Amino acid sequence: MTGKRTSRLAALAPIAVLVTVTAAACSSSSSSSPSSAAAASGGSSASSASGAAKHYTIAYVPGATGVAFYDTLVSGMKAKAASLGMSVIYQGSPDFAPSAQTPIVDAICTRHPDALIVSPTDPVAMAPAINTCLNAGIPVITVDTGLSSTSQLTSAITTDNNSGGKDAADFVGKALGGKGTVALMSLSPTATTQVERIQSFEKEMKAAYPGITVLPVQYTQQATSDSESVARSILAAHPGVKAFFGSAEPNAEGVADALKALGMTGKVINVGFDASPAEVTLLKSGGINATVAQPAAEEGADAAQFAYDKLTGDASGITASVQLPDVLLITADASQSGSEKYFYIP
Repeated sequence: MTGKRTSRLAALAPIAVLVTVTAAACSSSSSSSPSSAAAASGGSSASSASGAAKHYTIAYVPGATGVAFYDTLVSGMKAKAASLGMSVIYQGSPDFAPSAQTPIVDAICTRHPDALIVSPTDPVAMAPAINTCLNAGIPVITVDTGLSSTSQLTSAITTDNNSGGKDAADFVGKALGGKGTVALMSLSPTATTQVERIQSFEKEMKAAYPGITVLPVQYTQQATSDSESVARSILAAHPGVKAFFGSAEPNAEGVADALKALGMTGKVINVGFDASPAEVTLLKSGGINATVAQPAAEEGADAAQFAYDKLTGDASGITASVQLPDVLLITADASQSGSEKYFYIP
């Protein structure tokens, strides 16, 4: 089933790309936001002679490192892990690609953590590496992006990407008065979150704003500079473009850079996904007009809690499929009290 929840994101400290955290054994669990914990490089340790609880290690492999969304997600994971007396391994590649993520998952599996939490960069191409962990008896939870086959997973946690794409389309459609040309940008043609956001945007545009022309989606790499280059190319080929929608963190940032360089800020609508520090700054200044923020820290906390429940045999607390709500933030709201709870950590 799919569980939908709402929550406020807590302010959490930033983390390094590869870090192992050992926490005290004080337990703190919330019925509205499950969470778990993880262990260090050598896997779990046996119970001590004094009868202390077994110490567990969970490993998290993000879609890419150096991304505020994933950093915020793992902060939520670490906080919940600490409250459960567990440890976390965090390791990934700066490239959002199966070819970069596969060897990292393979290496993590050889270390045999108690559980693997992963954001797959491709729903099919990442399956073999993840299956290696599953076949070794390591429980697996996906967060953010997912796999095509979820039957062997402990849980699949994401946000409502379809709703987010629809909200973005409605913002653009109303801002354009139902007329004009819109350009689409994304990081991946296969990653589940990217596909859902783009498809729901296109579906809503076709249904509710038939007078708007939507150009074919253009794919970029992870770097913001790649999105800037693609945006410049789109504007050169289609000078009548009145709005951009980017389905990932770097897209709207790159579009903002392109519009500023071309003297078009305020003349072309720029809508994105996520709430990185750079995006929030641009949102407040009008370089980005709207962005869809995700409860990243809650995703991480839920994953940690479910891993802990799985490892301690409490399956009753696990939800097989979780879909958390997104929120559309606009420039007018960005500086208002209360909006900061949706912002990602630096």
